[in-house]
Amino acid sequence: MVEMIADMAPIWLPGCVVDVAQRTVEVGWGRGALQMSAVVGVGEIVDRCLQLPTARWPEQIEAWLHAVVAEGELATEEHRFGDVAERQRAVLVQRGWSARTAGPVADALIPFGDHFEVVVFVGTGNEFRRLTVVRRSMLGLGDPGVPSPVQLSLADISTLVPREQDGISVLARADDPLVSMAVVDRENLLPQASTGAGVLIGVPRLSMVAYCPADAGQERADTLARWIADSYRDAPDQCSPDLYWLQGDQMVQVPVTLSTPPTALLPAALKPQPRRTWLRYLFGRQSGDLGRSH
Repeated sequence: MVEMIADMAPIWLPGCVVDVAQRTVEVGWGRGALQMSAVVGVGEIVDRCLQLPTARWPEQIEAWLHAVVAEGELATEEHRFGDVAERQRAVLVQRGWSARTAGPVADALIPFGDHFEVVVFVGTGNEFRRLTVVRRSMLGLGDPGVPSPVQLSLADISTLVPREQDGISVLARADDPLVSMAVVDRENLLPQASTGAGVLIGVPRLSMVAYCPADAGQERADTLARWIADSYRDAPDQCSPDLYWLQGDQMVQVPVTLSTPPTALLPAALKPQPRRTWLRYLFGRQSGDLGRSH
């Protein structure tokens, strides 16, 4: 596989050099007298190709090589906006979002349970640019001592205060995708998640997190399910339309019907349990004994 890259890469991208032993490729970019280069491992494209039919390898490798050059050009440009390490940010998205929307070069991401993932971005001018594994290496953002994008993001939302509406709590800030990270910082921003039964929670938008006590009952759960569905619908920053039960470090999905209005299908553990007190039990026995005595 690496040998194929070594044979074909100079044809697809003149000037690149593949080191078969080290499993790396050196690519260059630039304009005029300003020329730059970077050495990148080929492990990512090898792994990707091995999941595809052999006939598709050449197109995948060529697209990846050109994408690596484009990443180098982006890395050069990003330095013009100041310290790249301090401009890193992390956003919580629905699991699989990166795989569905990524280009030829993989995103830099952090797994977060079964339902979400954390994708790293760089604030550049007025936009957030997805950080790829390749560009992260080029910029040295994986080096020791570099600030954590997660911690930088949590610092940005640390002052958020929930507002109460229709019996549920809402954390939101217009046009701020970092609000989704409140789920990661649940100890500080969602302390109710670690007490009692925890919370029912949803992240309908990157800029919004909504929740209520998990044991608040069916009516409140249904209100939350409707709120999440309405907030998700047609939102420009959609995250997830689903409802989850968050208790400490455990998160499980709570099914929601597709009816109008939607209804939460609460697990048995969150439904009110009938209490059979000893007084009721004894009263029942006495009544039965009296009945038999007649």
